[in-house]
Amino acid sequence: MRIFIIVKRRNTLLYVLLLGASCSKNSSAEADSILPVVIISTPLNNQTFNAGQPVNITGTLSDNKQLAEVHVHISNNNTGALLVDIHRYPVSATYTLNENFIAQSGIEYKIQVIAKDNSANENRATVLVTGN
Repeated sequence: MRIFIIVKRRNTLLYVLLLGASCSKNSSAEADSILPVVIISTPLNNQTFNAGQPVNITGTLSDNKQLAEVHVHISNNNTGALLVDIHRYPVSATYTLNENFIAQSGIEYKIQVIAKDNSANENRATVLVTGN
C-alpha cells in the first residue's frame, strides 16, 4: 500500500510526499511452497496378510513449517470402495503415524497417506497390500 499526500497552495501543486509503507499478500507463511514429506514404513508395498491378521500402518510425516492435516484412506483397490477414512490434525511439524485394520481374504487394499500443511501444500504416499 502506498500513501500519497498532496499539498496544494492556491491551486498550484507545491510538492508530493510519498510514504513508503508497503504491504504484500504474500507473507512468509503464505509463501510456503515446500511439500510435506510422507514416509510409510509399514506395511511394505505388495505385502500379503492372512485373513484376520492386523495390518499395521506406520510412518512419519513432516513439514518445513507445520502439518495441518493427515489423512489415511484405505480402499478396496479392485472396486474403489473406501473402507476406512481417518483424519488427524497434528498442528506440529512432525507426526508419527500408527494406525491399523484387520485384513480380509481376497481383498487388495490401497493404503494412501496424505499430508497437508497450512499453506495447502499436499503430498501423499501409497502402498498396496493383499488379504490372503
